[in-house]
Amino acid sequence: MSFFFFKRVLANPVRVGYIVPSSPFLTHMTARLINYSKARTLVELGPGEGCHTRRIVRSMTPDTRLLLLELDDHFVRHLTAQFAHDPRVTVVHGDAMHLSEILSRHGAAEPDYIVSGIPFTIMGRELREKLLGNIALAMGPATRIITYQTSVLISEHRHFELVRRKHCLLNVPPIHILELRKADTAASLAAVLG
Repeated sequence: MSFFFFKRVLANPVRVGYIVPSSPFLTHMTARLINYSKARTLVELGPGEGCHTRRIVRSMTPDTRLLLLELDDHFVRHLTAQFAHDPRVTVVHGDAMHLSEILSRHGAAEPDYIVSGIPFTIMGRELREKLLGNIALAMGPATRIITYQTSVLISEHRHFELVRRKHCLLNVPPIHILELRKADTAASLAAVLG
């Protein structure tokens, strides 16, 4: 574990959400769910210090772009420095609660994939529902969200339908990797709120 990550955990454990970074086994399994030959726009929510990001960037094609949306300003500075020489990567200091507006501003509406390690299960119910609703609103019919969670509850959420599920035992803690698509009810919600 990097000293930088450990300092951010100590400074704000709830915002970081995990006590250790994702294992190489988890980052490998997560990145393999992306079809890089077809993906043109990728989004990562809460990339932290960038362990999943580095794995994804290594597999991206030259014309794929990756938007990193991070809330913690220390992680934002770290990511900006880390990917400063890769024009495919854009780091945004922002909140996933405003995902649709941020994606529109960066010309990334309805991305191909959204990768997220945001720990939805440790959030309060109201905050979680609002955040998941905003993520669903930002998704198009072909968008897939790939998320790694300690619980599979999000796979049963009304906004999403499970495409596939994997389990990574070689991670602390052992974790589920879920690939989800937008459910029809989420499309109806977008029409009502739009």
